[in-house]
Amino acid sequence: MRNLLATTALSLALAACNTTDPNQGGFFGGMGGLMSGNYERDTQARRDALANEQARNRDLQAQAAASERERQQVAYERASLQQQIAALNSDMGRLRGRLDSAEALKRNDPQLANLRAELEALERSVRLASSDNAGRDAAAEAAKRRQIQELQNRKQQLERAINQAAGG
Repeated sequence: MRNLLATTALSLALAACNTTDPNQGGFFGGMGGLMSGNYERDTQARRDALANEQARNRDLQAQAAASERERQQVAYERASLQQQIAALNSDMGRLRGRLDSAEALKRNDPQLANLRAELEALERSVRLASSDNAGRDAAAEAAKRRQIQELQNRKQQLERAINQAAGG
């Protein structure tokens, strides 16, 4: 009878606990959770959730690192493009001086006047390219690189024409 009473009391105490966490349900709740396997399932669910969050965190860190690498590449590319534009500006200043000298020797030469107009158009294009700061990603910087290459090609053609018209 005493065993029956103790067993009944224990059963009632275990049934009264609705949590499997021993920290919240006390001794009887914890014992019930351990015996039923609920505590182990809850613990495993928490481990799984932690593993998922850790994997997500690693993915986000990898994405952040990739974004940082791309940002650095774009910054490097932008600095390189600015150096090329500065070199173009310097070359055009030299061409302007060469053209000025040729015009002083050959006044009212229509070919030199045409070359002057081409040089001014090229200078406007370079100013426009240097003021365009819209490129924020690698694709935009690549497009700008192609534009600057085209401007360099135009400058080389103009330089040959000015040298030929100037007589040397």
